[in-house]
Parts: sequence; C-alpha cells; structure tokens
Amino acid sequence: MSKILKWLVVILIFSIGGYMLAEWKMKHEIISFLERKVPDHINFSYDKLSINLLEGNIAFSDVAVVSLGKQTSSCEIRVNANELSIEGFSYWKILFQKSVYIKTLTLSTPHLHFKTCPKDPNNVVANKSNPINLLKEIFVEELKFESGVVEIWDANEEIELISVASLGLHLKDVATDPETITKYVPFTFSNYQIELAQFKAPLGEYENLQMASLVMNNSSIDMTDISLLTKYSKAELSKQITYERDHVSLTIPAISINDHNYVANKDSLQINFKEVKLIEPNLEIYRDKSPLEDFSTKPLYGTLLRRLPFIIAIDTILIQQGTIVYKEDAPNNVKAGALRFTNLNADINNLSNLKTVNNTVNIKLNANLMDAGALHLDWKFKVNDPHDSFLISGKLSNFYTEKLNDFLVPNLRTQTTGTIEQLYFTISGDEYTSSGDIKMRYEDFKFQLLNKERNGVKKVLSFIGNLFVNDGSKADENGFRYGTISVERTQHKSFFNYLWINLQDGLVDVLTSNGKKE
Repeated sequence: MSKILKWLVVILIFSIGGYMLAEWKMKHEIISFLERKVPDHINFSYDKLSINLLEGNIAFSDVAVVSLGKQTSSCEIRVNANELSIEGFSYWKILFQKSVYIKTLTLSTPHLHFKTCPKDPNNVVANKSNPINLLKEIFVEELKFESGVVEIWDANEEIELISVASLGLHLKDVATDPETITKYVPFTFSNYQIELAQFKAPLGEYENLQMASLVMNNSSIDMTDISLLTKYSKAELSKQITYERDHVSLTIPAISINDHNYVANKDSLQINFKEVKLIEPNLEIYRDKSPLEDFSTKPLYGTLLRRLPFIIAIDTILIQQGTIVYKEDAPNNVKAGALRFTNLNADINNLSNLKTVNNTVNIKLNANLMDAGALHLDWKFKVNDPHDSFLISGKLSNFYTEKLNDFLVPNLRTQTTGTIEQLYFTISGDEYTSSGDIKMRYEDFKFQLLNKERNGVKKVLSFIGNLFVNDGSKADENGFRYGTISVERTQHKSFFNYLWINLQDGLVDVLTSNGKKE
C-alpha cells in the first residue's frame, strides 16, 4: 500500500472518528443545555436524540413537555409528539452572532393538552406567573405542526372547553427576542396557514358549537358546516330550566371571511374583518311558554356590543339565502305556532364597538314572510349611544294574511283573512319608548277570535271587532290608510318583540281610526 493511500486511510479514520466525537460532544452539550436552561416549571423529556452535524439537523423522538404555572390563561400545558425535528441549525449564528437560526422546526403528530387556571384569586400556585428569560434572539424560517390534536379543559379537568381532532399549522419567519418573549403574543411571524378539522366547544351550560373544518391564512378564513345547537331535546330542556329559554338550532354550511387582522396587547384584543359572508344559514328557535317568564332586563343590541370584552370592527356582513323559523308553544295542547322567514338576504355594514363619533350600524334585509309576502327592512342604530336610539323602516307587500294563522291561532287565539297589498312603516325609538308612522293598502281584511280549544269562532266578539275594522273604503287616492305608532318597550323582552308591538300598535290604528294622513 502506497504512503499516499495510507495517509488517506488515516485521515479518513480520523475524520470519521472526529465527526463521531463531535456528534457525541454536541449531544452532550444539548443535553447539558436542556438541563441548565429549561425552567424549573417546564419538564422536557424524550426517548432518543439524533444529530446530523453536516446538515445541522437535530431530532428528538417521543417528546413530552409539561409546563406548570400560569401561562396566559392556562395553568398546565402538556405536549406529546412523535418527533420534534430541527433542520438547518446554524452554528455560525450561535457562535459568532449570538443568535439562534433554524431553517425548519417540525412537531409531528403533537397532542396538545391545556388546563385553564382556577378563578380563585387567592390561589397562589394558579396565579404564579412563570416568565421565560430569553438571552438570545431566535429565528425560525419555517415552523410546522403536522396532524395535531388539541384539548382545552377547565381547571378541574371535568369540562372540555375546546377540542380539535386535527390541527395543521404552518408559520413563516417566526422570531422572538428577550423583549418580545414577554408580550401577550411572545413571537412575531409573517405568512401563516392554519387548518382545523372537527372543532367542538360548549357555549355555556346549554349550547354547543361545532365546525367541520377551518382554513385560515393571512388574507382569508373559510369554515364549513358550522352549527350552534342546544345540548338537550326540546322536552329535556323544558325539564332542565326554571325560566323560559330558547331551544336553538343554527346551521351554516359555509362562512368566509376576507381581509382580517388582529391587534392584541395585555389589556385588550381588537378583531378587524373586511367582509364576512354567511351562506344559507338556517336558524330554528323554539320557545316553550310553560316555564316561568324571565323578568330580567334584556339589553338592546347596542348595549350588547358595548359590553363585549374585546373590540370588533366588521365593515360588511352578507347573509345569503337564509331561513329563520320561530316556534312558540303555549301550554294549550295544540301544535306550536310557527313564524317563518325564507329566502333571507341581508347586508350589514359598520358593525363595530369602536369608540368613534359616527358609529352607526346599517342593516338592509329582504325576506319572504310565511312564503306569502315580500318583506324589506332598513335598520340603523348607534352602538355608542347610551340610550340605544334606533331608526327602522320597512315594507311588506302582497301578503296573504291567512298564512299568518299558523302562528296566530295557537298563540293569540286569533285568525285572519284578506290581503295586505302594501304596508310601509317608519319607527324611531330608544330603549324605553318608540313612535312612528304606518300606511297600508289592503283588501277584505278580517279577523276572528277563537275559543279556548281553538276549534270554534267567538262569533259575537268577532262581529263586534270587525265593526271597528275599516274595510279600506275610506282611503286616499292611492288606496292607502294611515296610522300612527306610540309604544313603551317591555324591558324584559327582546328587540323583535319591541318591533312586533310597534307594528301591532300601528296596524290597530290603521284599521280602527279614520285612516287619514296627519
């Protein structure tokens, strides 16, 4: 064997040995670093550590991380993953620029388990904050969570607050430093993509929120098969409650959000959406009138927006081809009365609780009422007005009133006949009182009062009532009769009850007064 070949073999052996020694040394340094630098409240464990010095790759298999103590709203965080891999680790950066650079960090099939903090302010352990003291800048070119599972539980681990069956996360240009790590969001990033599947969360004691999928990036959010459902059947809910409560079934096949961004700090969160689109939402509300009536004050929508624990600003909400069905079941052994709005399309602008001077929500709505008449509404209210002032106007045309009997007969023991050819109204008011004007053109409008069994007509009362209902003959040259509206709000009922009693007051005035325009 020539001397050159011998030297090459010796160099190769020393190179391999040196590389193996360097790998062993690097493993030892990593293990020592984790033992020294991982905070006491964090337990980091793994089954195997693999290193490739030439490519700058590090991989931990069967990773388990447990963090105890208050981290934002969580008091315990547990993460298990098949592998934590680091690719493209820069030795130059850490040795000479005192920073950490990683090309790709991947967490494979992670299972994330969060436990929230107890509400007891005197619980020292739960409220102990464990800040991370970072000494170097960290930059990760690409951060990936692949096929993750998320669980968030209450402090006693009795109620699952959020569950996600599949989570995919892809962040670009992730960076943090000693100052950023202390902020509400402890890192920055540029582009991102989040994919969720089978999201579930309880909303209070009675309802559940579910979603089949969510895809979110810098510019848009797309959700499919969203549902908000009461946990119990109608009969079971009535047994669970003392006071009246709606049984809710809301399903939305698709929601899309365009141009969104968020501003977060220690005190508040601001959510900004350019456009939100709801495709074919279907809302069914059932109210059993057997339980006790709840006489607590129902705030109007302006007050509800002001009370939100975060700031929201939505330029436009579009509702397309929606359906609303409201059923009310009085304890009378007859079927529940139903009020239906179909083919509902709405355009809602400037929905915001920002404290600006001109913060008026504008709502335009078109729908078919009981599949028998076209309804149009224009509704405006000022969110920051402490009196909750509003202005609402509308039009109902070609409405065959007998279609309303499905709701009137079981709930009001009244049935009607005739046609409302055109009805216009304008109502202005606040949280206490309202007033307005109404005009209507109708034909052969009559009503009948029913007996308690709803199978017979109280002929005498119906006859007397119809004597006071003008047949429309004393109308203006366009066939309209006019009326006025003046109403006091029932404080423990909803805004839509408020709207209903306004219309009811106006209709009575149109039908029973002289019908002349004042």
